[in-house]
Order: sequence, then structure tokens, then C-alpha cells
Amino acid sequence: MLFEHNVVEGKTIEDAWRDIMWCCVRNGYDYPVQGGSYVGQIRRQLDYAVVRILEPWTRPLAVRTPEGCGIPSPTSDDKIEDYFMHYIIGTEKSEQEDYTYGQYIAPQAQQAVDLLNQAGGNTNQAAIIVGEPGSILQEDPPCLRVVTFKVVKGKLQMGLFFRSWDLFAGLPENLGGLQLFKEYVLSFLEFPVEDGPIVAFSDGLHIYEQYFSLVNVLNVDKIR
Repeated sequence: MLFEHNVVEGKTIEDAWRDIMWCCVRNGYDYPVQGGSYVGQIRRQLDYAVVRILEPWTRPLAVRTPEGCGIPSPTSDDKIEDYFMHYIIGTEKSEQEDYTYGQYIAPQAQQAVDLLNQAGGNTNQAAIIVGEPGSILQEDPPCLRVVTFKVVKGKLQMGLFFRSWDLFAGLPENLGGLQLFKEYVLSFLEFPVEDGPIVAFSDGLHIYEQYFSLVNVLNVDKIR
């Protein structure tokens, strides 16, 4: 593992999840929520975080918690598959939802594939934008804002930007579902290319107060 300030590199999603939690507990600051989700809570937040996962395709995609710790995994492979189908590539939303990522991602997916195929992978233009100008007026705007694809040294790399990112429960399911999306895109590419890393950036990666006690069980360093 590589630690440099708030930069974490891991082989799998699970490796990265464990290490970025440790990093957030140690290097994060207390952020009183005064707008958005969970107003009134304190969350432990990093001013920026870069997470690079070298082999995100490793199964199981779902992270696991240690046996006997009494804390269930925040997701499962079945939940990740459902998340991919309904919230990443699906376009339908319920009456209770303002949006799903899929309503933005799905209409742009074919164009991203076409751009990569037309250039044989040699393009920086396969970038999918999540949200629209009016999104800033929503009560809870999309957290994921950009998904990019680049071919780097013969491997399909996915880049992500999250304006805000729930580290404990959100990150594992988000990354699992987005890895399935990367595999989906990869299946349509018509030139020699292998699956590659995920590089994710956020300037709002955080642990909600409601998870402090759970995170403290999983980490040597504790949130005080």
C-alpha cells in the first residue's frame, strides 16, 4: 500500500476502503453539517482524497468486514449488481427520487464507447458528466459528477470525481457498481485493451457521525 498525505493506492476495492478509512480517521477534520444531508451531525472529512485501485475487477467486489467483529459488510455482490443495473445503467427513477446516476450516464455511454473506438483508445474525450446546470438547485445534488475513460498503457482506466462521498457505506457500493460499468464499456471496445485501474478523487470524502462507533471497531486509530 502507498500512503502519501491523503493518497491511497490499493490492489482491490476492499484494500482501498480499509486504508482510506484509516487515512480519514487519522488525517480528517471535524466538519459540522449545516447544509445538505444529515444537518446537525459531525462528520470526519478529508479536505481531499485520491484513491487508486490497481485491480478493481477482483472478486468478490463487495468489501468484507473481519469475522467476529459484529459489523456486517456495508454491501454485497447482489446489492452491487442491483445498484449497477438500476442506478448506473438504468434510466428509471422512483417518485421519491430526484434523479439516478443512470439517467445521466446511460444516454452518454454509447458516445463514450464510440469515441474510444474511433480513436483506438487514443483520446481524452470519453468523459461522462453527471448532472446539469439546474442540479445545483436540488436539495441533494448528485455526489458523483464526472466519469472518464482513458486507455493508459493498453488498459482501460476509469476516472471519477465525487463532490461528496460517504466513505463507510457509499464508497464500497459506488466503486463496485462503477467497476461493473467499466466492464460493460470494455465489452464494446473493438481494439486490443485490458481492464485497468480506477482513479477516484474527492474533496469531500467523509465518515458520518452515525458510523463513528463502527469505524472505531475496524481501525486501530479511533475517532475521538
